[in-house]
Amino acid sequence: MGSARRFCAVAVLVVLTACTAVGDADDPPRRDDDRGRVARSDAALAATILDGEPGCSGAVGVEGDVVWTGSVGLADLASGALLSADTVFEIGQVSNQFTATLVLSLVQAGDVRLDDPVAAYLDGLPGWAADITVDDLVHHTSGLPDYVDLLRERGFRPEDVTTQADALKAVAAANELQFEPGFKFEYSASNYLLLAEIVRAVTGSPLPAVMERMIFEPLDLDMTMDPAAEIADKAVSYTATLGGGHDAVDWAWQQVGDGGINTTPAELVRWADNYRTGRLGGSRLQYAQLAGAAHTSLSDSGRAFAERYGAGIFIGRDGGLFHRGAWEGFVTALKITPDRRVAAAVACNVDNRVPSATATILALIWS
Repeated sequence: MGSARRFCAVAVLVVLTACTAVGDADDPPRRDDDRGRVARSDAALAATILDGEPGCSGAVGVEGDVVWTGSVGLADLASGALLSADTVFEIGQVSNQFTATLVLSLVQAGDVRLDDPVAAYLDGLPGWAADITVDDLVHHTSGLPDYVDLLRERGFRPEDVTTQADALKAVAAANELQFEPGFKFEYSASNYLLLAEIVRAVTGSPLPAVMERMIFEPLDLDMTMDPAAEIADKAVSYTATLGGGHDAVDWAWQQVGDGGINTTPAELVRWADNYRTGRLGGSRLQYAQLAGAAHTSLSDSGRAFAERYGAGIFIGRDGGLFHRGAWEGFVTALKITPDRRVAAAVACNVDNRVPSATATILALIWS
């Protein structure tokens, strides 16, 4: 019944929002409309959660300014602590775009070439390292099996501590690819694990340290790339049980590249404005982030679906950008409008939410 109520509420909000929030995309949000936008945004987020549950936090940015934040639900069921705009979440695969942007920055500096084979940077890998290019890693067209599956096949459980080196060893033991490099898009966390190692090989420093220096600090972003970090304001994450309860997640894996960033939705929408301004890297980097995008799948009629995959970011048919993330019970979504003016981010600390739907509604409200 709870799920049905949430579905109906969100469906109604989609209709109401479509009727009341669509305007001229070239016009900035009018201040006299802000009160209504805030009310609709609050309602859109509240529709996702029932009392006493883990919840979601959201934010909207317009041209880099955070114009709305909201939070509903509990950050910790044991203590009863509420989520707030300052609550930190692990954003999972939404981290891809940060790693890709860093790699493209190194390409722009002449330290990495996209058409180079992986073997040009990393030793100790099978023969496929001579066939897979850096560009294949960036666009998930390598054919590599996912290291998460490979570690599980080796008997590692979520509660077992596994390191970057453990995951790299598992990938290096995979002698066969799932398909020929460049043949198609298929998401694999192994791609961005290897990109992290390429960054280490080129710079001499681990990815988190380079990320702090080249991405977070220049853009003044309050973000941490460290899955094992003890963060005071971080939410406890949960998995929903069949009986309607929630089990706290105890996941001890420590890989970075494909994930590992801890932050708030407000910081995510501040980051998203770089896709509009090119403040970091300029127009060349902006172009590279979307150039060479891979079609993610084909329909039965052979026509490409709306989604393509750029450098760590999905591109919709309308030109909007988005990505979803799921890790350790956290689920996150970032949505950026086609004109790049509006960004919406939603992060939840329970795995049965669909933050992408709410982020889409929020972006529509403020467009």
